[in-house]
Amino acid sequence: MTVLRGRDLSPGDGVGALTLGGFLSEVCARFADNEALVFGEDRWTYRQLLERSREVAGALVASGTARFGRVGILMGNRPEAVAGLFGAAIAGAVVVPMSTFAPRPEIGFYLDHSGVDTVLTQAEMLGRRYADDVRSLLGELPYLRRVVTVGEDWDEFLTSGRDVVPERLDGRIARTRPSDEGLVIYSSGTTSQPKGVLHSHRAPTMQFWLQAGVFGRHEGTRLWTSLPLFWTAGLNTAMGATLAAGGCWVMQESFEPAAALALMEAERVTEPYCLPHQTATLEEHPAWAATDLSSLRCVYGKSAFARHPTVAGDTGWNMPVAYGLSETCTGFATHRFDSPREQLKASTGRLIPESRLRVVDVDDGRELGADEVGEMTIAGPTVMVGYVGYDRAECFDDHGYFHTGDVGYFDTDGFVHWTGRWTEMIKTAGTTVSPAEIEVALRACPPIKLARVVGVPDERLGQRVVLCAVLKDGAHAAAADITDFLRERIAGYKVPKEVLFFADGEIPMTASATKVRDDELLSLVGRRLAARGGAQ
Repeated sequence: MTVLRGRDLSPGDGVGALTLGGFLSEVCARFADNEALVFGEDRWTYRQLLERSREVAGALVASGTARFGRVGILMGNRPEAVAGLFGAAIAGAVVVPMSTFAPRPEIGFYLDHSGVDTVLTQAEMLGRRYADDVRSLLGELPYLRRVVTVGEDWDEFLTSGRDVVPERLDGRIARTRPSDEGLVIYSSGTTSQPKGVLHSHRAPTMQFWLQAGVFGRHEGTRLWTSLPLFWTAGLNTAMGATLAAGGCWVMQESFEPAAALALMEAERVTEPYCLPHQTATLEEHPAWAATDLSSLRCVYGKSAFARHPTVAGDTGWNMPVAYGLSETCTGFATHRFDSPREQLKASTGRLIPESRLRVVDVDDGRELGADEVGEMTIAGPTVMVGYVGYDRAECFDDHGYFHTGDVGYFDTDGFVHWTGRWTEMIKTAGTTVSPAEIEVALRACPPIKLARVVGVPDERLGQRVVLCAVLKDGAHAAAADITDFLRERIAGYKVPKEVLFFADGEIPMTASATKVRDDELLSLVGRRLAARGGAQ
């Protein structure tokens, strides 16, 4: 077997409408009176979410938004952002969520690159004047013609669409096909401009339905997250999968630990969904121990949430492990919430339905079989249409597969194993070391808050494996403590030769604080090693 195939979709997968407008119409009819979104004093039911999304759609139609026109969403997590996203889709437009971390020049790049003609934004967040940034670009960009701002002209905008009859919006929903272009996600690059990942309507909506099952969501789910809608994790895994199940998203506009803890307590959150460094920050907060988190049920057995004195949790629930990319609209291979922990530790799961995986030799491109490690190439219903501005031949090989740049394999039982990025692999003393394997192992190391493994030039070894570590507040550890921890979990030749400790905030990160800027980190590591006579 040289191609691993996902199983066929079945009725048990619960997959419904596969367009964004159709999805919203379906879940809002099914769960009309359920609470869908909570944001401060605003509490929207599913019925209200549909009504307000259709108001946005009507206003866009009235303003001349055409089928496949591009509508940008530049907002934090707030109900209007969700209504804007679905409203644009109902109107037949392609939705372009944009990073609120992006500086003005990068916002200009998004707008120009994707051809956005209308931006739905907010006046201000965390001191940033988004509306001013976008308005300053009017006249500079060839397609941008309108900026609409929550808190300024939002209500006037919605009123402008009231003469658009419901049948006209229904017609646009009905005319949209799952294969139509529906979404552009910009990947957050660390060394170059981000790429615009173009998806069909099928990609996010299939992920909504499937991930509701993967995470075990239901009508009683009350999920808190501050992950934004311009990331596929925030869009699909958090928002979409919660709505697919009829649950409620307790929204936080941007991550702030004290407010997050207060929200989880006041709104009786059942599932917190956040990044590891956010969890560590919550645990370090002075209010952590005194916060009543007894409503939490979906917490991983060894996570900080599970250790909280008020949390009992659901012992049958485990945090799903998955492999995915922006180009696959999140998960491409995944384990479910009810998978045994031994299985979760052993692989990244099985392919999602109707997907295909080919592993090829990185040197000559030949297909490899089970248990043979190579580059993972993928195809399937949630794989992107292509990159904005690229020909299809530049995005896919002659067989129609996307080359991920990731290294891994599949085993004879059909499980997928991701071992790291090919471009990040470290060649040391004739062996290949995956930084990702070491970093994953260190997630269980109690004093570690952040770990990044890099390779530096070495005359004798070719490359030397160096661990860059940030400790949790109040934690203490020596280099030997970390390497002893790793020797019990990974092969000896993979254990870093050097451990460098950094202060919190010292490791250079992207604006979103989710990815390390490796070029800058390598320069910093080089200076550190040179200063102590360790550079080769």
